[in-house]
Amino acid sequence: MRIAVIADDLTGALDTGVQFTQWGFTAQLTDTPEHSVAEVTIVNTDTRNKTPEIAYHIAYNVAEKLDQHDIIYKKIDSTLRGNPGPELQAILDATGETNAILTPAHPPTQRRVKDGHLYIADRPITETDYIHEYRKKTSYIPEILDLEQIVHTLKTPENIPPKGIAIVDSETERDLLQIAAQRTRVMAGSAGLANALCQTLRNPPPVLTIIGSMRTETRTQAEQLQRRLGVATISLDTIKALNQAPQHETLRRAKDALNHGQDIILTSAPSTDIIEKTRQEAERLNMPPEELETMITSALAEMTEALLDYTLSGIIITGGATARAITERLGIENIQILDEVQPGVPVLKLDCLTAVTKAGGFGQADTLIQATQYLKRKHG
Repeated sequence: MRIAVIADDLTGALDTGVQFTQWGFTAQLTDTPEHSVAEVTIVNTDTRNKTPEIAYHIAYNVAEKLDQHDIIYKKIDSTLRGNPGPELQAILDATGETNAILTPAHPPTQRRVKDGHLYIADRPITETDYIHEYRKKTSYIPEILDLEQIVHTLKTPENIPPKGIAIVDSETERDLLQIAAQRTRVMAGSAGLANALCQTLRNPPPVLTIIGSMRTETRTQAEQLQRRLGVATISLDTIKALNQAPQHETLRRAKDALNHGQDIILTSAPSTDIIEKTRQEAERLNMPPEELETMITSALAEMTEALLDYTLSGIIITGGATARAITERLGIENIQILDEVQPGVPVLKLDCLTAVTKAGGFGQADTLIQATQYLKRKHG
């Protein structure tokens, strides 16, 4: 598989190229793409501020030299500055391809596409400073592209038309993964779609996240992980855990998700209501807080052990008591410290198992997202 990236400025070329190198591809930025032997050949046309006519001509000539590549990725600015329409049209004309997918969405920076319109957070692009760099003052992407080519706006990517440019709504990393899975030979997007393309090409196994912390910060992080990556949240039956009853249904749901290749969150504290019900049950059983913690973390550790029969990219453990219970349950003798996802969020090797650990009240809103993506990129 050989991939070509055509960017219109140097920083865009580099921030897209690094998506591929993080997933283990060799990548080279070059002015002589016909001589590149890298898996990913990157060319900077330096056409961001050129006229549409000049930008078309330069992109066409570059695309001709890259015609033997399996995928041609047109890197576009996430706010659609420059000449995204003429340059994408040039690539289609040079390669003879009849269709392409386009989305500038970049969830980490809140660039999103809804109903064919480009937004930054909740504001259409027309209500931001970027609009001053547009030739047409509109947030509707087909009008920004300004092409004679057929342009479709789609809610989902399941049925990409055989002709024309398909602009697909996308607001989260999960949306971008679904788009990348339906890839056409010519694709156009920001670094966000490039990262999703890499993941679909590598197809890493799931990540298991185990949450024993009751902290608000961790619940917020788990909600972000579920919303943006589509992770399945599976709640431990804490009442059964306190009564030492088997977790048959919880285990069945977790195994079913993993069988479908889905990342999962196994949590004992999905909501304040569950936390309060767990405390009330502990009081009914005359169980002190220390024993309550032990019973819950032991149940999570037992579930974790049962799920390690599956091939995983790694596990994420939130909460110090949970991490201790899991390492003891698995009989971990050696913990090697490898790296960190974010400051204070280390990556470990638990014997042969790659893991990320995080204190319950620690981290940013996207910490679990970053940890999940790190483990997937590094797998294999």
